[in-house]
Order: sequence, then structure tokens, then C-alpha cells
Amino acid sequence: MKRLFLSLVLSLAFVPAVFAGNFSIDLNQHSTQVEYVQQLDTQNYGDTFAKVRYLYNDDSSTNLFGAAAGVTGTPGNAAGLKLGLDVAVNGGQTKNDQKLLAVGLGFMAEYTPPALQGVGFAGHLVYSPEIFTFMDGKDYLDWGCGVSYKVLPNAKVTLAYQNIQADIKNRGNRDLDNTVRFGISLDF
Repeated sequence: MKRLFLSLVLSLAFVPAVFAGNFSIDLNQHSTQVEYVQQLDTQNYGDTFAKVRYLYNDDSSTNLFGAAAGVTGTPGNAAGLKLGLDVAVNGGQTKNDQKLLAVGLGFMAEYTPPALQGVGFAGHLVYSPEIFTFMDGKDYLDWGCGVSYKVLPNAKVTLAYQNIQADIKNRGNRDLDNTVRFGISLDF
């Protein structure tokens, strides 16, 4: 498992810098999450993006891969506010070889008030109802919130809480991830 994680991190770390993107890694004693967001197009009213992520949680024996595509933008004249919507696909394996595949709708918000000089707040929510959750899953909810501080113009440190719950057939509602992680986020 550690080799797979290391291979993924190294391959994402050497993505060409020609494209606008963001690479982040968050970790604690028992879990880690790696995410890469690629900006696809920029228009007057917002950007389109594609995102991939990998989550490993030792406590819940969870390996979760995800991909999403969506749009982000700044509503009106709200300086420092960015909102986004996406369609996400998440799949993986949990304890006792329970497999899960979930297609959901996501919402994200980031707010970096200019007055706080680099301090930002973020939150996300992805929901997959039973009709779009397959294999051993019946329902999927992924949400989180965090705070960040920009230490360089293209790098910030983060502290975030994330909770991922799934209703697993014959097992009930389970926390696949319920933790606080420290990390870094790099813009290319």
C-alpha cells in the first residue's frame, strides 16, 4: 500500500507546470489524502476543472479513489469568495472487502478575506443518494471544512476536518474517514 501511495505522489509531483493546477497532500498519524486539480478552461464568468484524489485511512481500512469535473467562479463583487459545483465519482474498498462506487453532486466554497492577509476558509459537500451508489454501498456523504494560510504566493499550509460516511449493505452506516489532517497546497 505504501508503494502505491508513494508512486501516486511522485507521479503527481512531476506534472508539467505549463498547465494551471493545484497539488495538495494532507496527512496525520493514520490517514493521508492526495489531490490534484487541473484547470481546463478560463472564461469571464469562471473556470472549468478536473480533479483526482486518493484517500487512505488505516483506522477504517479505507482505500478511496475519486474523480470530478466541474466549474468554479466568483459571484458578483464578493472579493475573496469562490464557489464551485461538480459531478464526482468515488470508489474504493473498506473493511471486510466491502466495495463502493458512488456518483454524486458536489458543492465547494472558499473565502479568503483580503483583510486577513492570507488566511482562508474552505468547505465542501458531496452527496450520492442510494440510486447513484453501487456495489455494497447504499448512500454516500462526503463533507469537510478547513482553514489555510498562504505562506508563499503559490503555497499554503492547511488544517482541515473531513467526514466521509457510507451506508454499507448489511453493515449499516460507517465512517470511512472522520479525521483532522495537516497539509500543504501548491499552485502551478
